[in-house]
Amino acid sequence: MLFALFSTKAQNNLEATQKPKVGLVLSGGGAKGLAHIGVLKVLDSLGVKIDYVAGTSMGAIVGALYASGYSGEALDSIFNNLDFTKIINDDLPRASKAFYERHNAERYALTLPFDNFKLKLPSALSRGQNTYNLLSKLMLHVSNVQQFKNLPIPFFCIATNVETGTQVLLDEGNLAQAVMASGALPTLFQPVTINGQVLIDGGVVNNYPINELRNKGMDVIIGVDVQDGLLNIKELTSAPDVLIQINNFRTINDMKVKAKKQIFILNQISRILTLYLLMKAIKLLLTEKKQH
Repeated sequence: MLFALFSTKAQNNLEATQKPKVGLVLSGGGAKGLAHIGVLKVLDSLGVKIDYVAGTSMGAIVGALYASGYSGEALDSIFNNLDFTKIINDDLPRASKAFYERHNAERYALTLPFDNFKLKLPSALSRGQNTYNLLSKLMLHVSNVQQFKNLPIPFFCIATNVETGTQVLLDEGNLAQAVMASGALPTLFQPVTINGQVLIDGGVVNNYPINELRNKGMDVIIGVDVQDGLLNIKELTSAPDVLIQINNFRTINDMKVKAKKQIFILNQISRILTLYLLMKAIKLLLTEKKQH
C-alpha cells in the first residue's frame, strides 16, 4: 500500500518560499520494503528533488542508500543481484573457515553457545554480521560523514530502545550501524548497541516517522507505506510471522491516525502508472509554486 502525503503546513509555507522543501518518508515492511525502490525510480525519472529522507526498518535501509547518493535505478540493480538467504545467514563461506571450523560445520547441524558453563540460547536467528558488512561496503563512500544531515540528501531513521520502549531518532554516527539498528527485527536480528542504548526495529514504536520529518521544516511530504496488513491464521506459520502480526496491530492503527492529519491521501495504489501520474502532479505543483 502506498500513500501520498502532504504536510498540513504546506499551503502556508509554499506561498512564503520560492522553492518548497520536499521530504520523503519510507515505512518499514520487511521484504515489501523493496517496493520503495520503484517509487525512487519514478521520482528520479521525473526529476523530483528530495530535500530530506526519513525511514524505519527496511525503509531506513533503502532510504539511507538513496540519501548517500545511489539512484533508484542503481538500487534496483543492487537488490536484484542479492542472495538474501546468504546475507541473513551468519555462516562464513567454506573457503574462509579454518580446518576445524569446516570440520565442525560438516559434523554438527547446530551449535549453541555457553555462558559461565551454562547453555545459552542465541538472542536471534542472525547476528547480522553479513548484513552489516554489505551495508558498510555500499556506504563506504560516506563513511566519513558523522552527521547524517551532511549526506548528499539529509537523512534520519527510527529505532526502539528495548529497555525503555521509547523511540530513538538516529541522525549521526555510523550510517550502516544506524540502519542496522532501525531494521533489527526481534528474533531475526540481534539488537544493536549504540551509545549505551540497546536498540531494535524502529517499527515497534514508529513505523512511519511523518511528524519527525515535518519537524525538519518540510513543506511537502511524499510518503510510502508498504507495511503488511493483518495475516489470517493459515498465513501465521512461524514465530516471526506472529511477532510481525502483533506489531502490525499497533502500526496499522497508528497509520490511520496519521493519515487523518494529512491534507491529501491516496490509498490502495496498486499500479506504478497511478504512482507515476501522482508524482507528475506533485512535480507540477512544485513547479507552479516555485514560479509564483
